[in-house]
Amino acid sequence: MKALYKSAPGPGNVSLQERPMPATDPVNNVLVRVEACAICGMDFHIYHGKFPCSPPFIMGHEFVGVVEQVEQGSGAFRPGDRVTAQPHLYACGSCPACRIGLTQMCSRTRSLGIHRDGAMASHVAVPEGCLHAVPPSIPTSQAAILEPFSMVLGNFGIPIERESMDTAVVMGAGQVGLLGVAAAKACGARQIVLCGQTHDAALGFPVAQQLGVTAVVDTQQEDAAARVLEMTEGVGADIVLEASGAESAINAAIAMVKPGGMISVMGGTRRDTVCVRWDDCLRKAVRVWFHMKSNYQYMDRAIELLDSGRADLSPLVTGEYPLDRWQEAFQAIEDRRCVKNVLYL
Repeated sequence: MKALYKSAPGPGNVSLQERPMPATDPVNNVLVRVEACAICGMDFHIYHGKFPCSPPFIMGHEFVGVVEQVEQGSGAFRPGDRVTAQPHLYACGSCPACRIGLTQMCSRTRSLGIHRDGAMASHVAVPEGCLHAVPPSIPTSQAAILEPFSMVLGNFGIPIERESMDTAVVMGAGQVGLLGVAAAKACGARQIVLCGQTHDAALGFPVAQQLGVTAVVDTQQEDAAARVLEMTEGVGADIVLEASGAESAINAAIAMVKPGGMISVMGGTRRDTVCVRWDDCLRKAVRVWFHMKSNYQYMDRAIELLDSGRADLSPLVTGEYPLDRWQEAFQAIEDRRCVKNVLYL
């Protein structure tokens, strides 16, 4: 089968190859024919040798496909079913992380396209327990990005919905930040503010406006915290998604969130330390949540929101390519000409 293969660690070492068809077994008991696989920022960093991984493997973990074969399954899925998957597999179910629902943090997990063969190929074999049914109403390009949407939904959108939050702010106009705008909109936030930089005026800000953002703030031209406080009559934001990893944005999030508000942290700084106004968090009793990787429990809610029409991720899909044009798709990311690119098998 045709597959995008990472053959060795380091920059590059990625090529389109003919690889053996995956075989099912009692653990990886479902063979899925892949329809489409999106390119994650993680895939981009793996390509450049800047993300911890264990090559050789087939790349890709954000996908949608159709079940072709089930070996000794429970009956939950049958050939012909349209599915997507939670990519972090083989959690033990009994360690402290698993017992509190953070199965993606289990030390036994191995992830598609990071530690084992992924879904940038015509077929992938996965455990039945990681699969979710995807209704035909969801377009293929949006179904391929259900996994990252579910991650941001669980860590940002669902708290908005659960606490009926009014004002949501997103720091960072990349993939995660824009998914945050979509999640906030779908979950009922009345005011959604996206904070980015001047270069985001070319792509990130227009996509955010298509997604339904209330306001965009160029933090290189304007004080984001002051703007949010003005919009909320001095109260502050109910919740802030920190998706940039920039020290200035982290401190702006602390300054703009209301007393008792929440900061959901999903942006890595790529630094050993950052200088943070920690006492300001203490004085305001800010709830700070750190999040990493997607979690199985939020995927069905993400599917429900897309199926019902409450969420529309189409503005995020800015490039669609056949697999044999993968280099063009990765170059578009390099050139900052896209948000989410989808490869079709």
